[in-house]
Amino acid sequence: ILEQMQAGVSPVDFKKTKTIEDRREAIRYAVSLAQPHDIILVAGKGHETYQEIKGVKHHFDDREELRAAFE
Repeated sequence: ILEQMQAGVSPVDFKKTKTIEDRREAIRYAVSLAQPHDIILVAGKGHETYQEIKGVKHHFDDREELRAAFE
């Protein structure tokens, strides 16, 4: 999925991006950069409360991760 997302970014804009494979780390990084009135969009999982890695489902809820990152 990351490669598909990166393919849609122009080479000029790609230099401005940061790719973080670990979803928890990516959420925490986004929160650490956020300023008052910013919007953080965490997209892709919808209602799922798990993350599937190599065919194994692990509990992972974006809402829980966002709450923890703001604490």
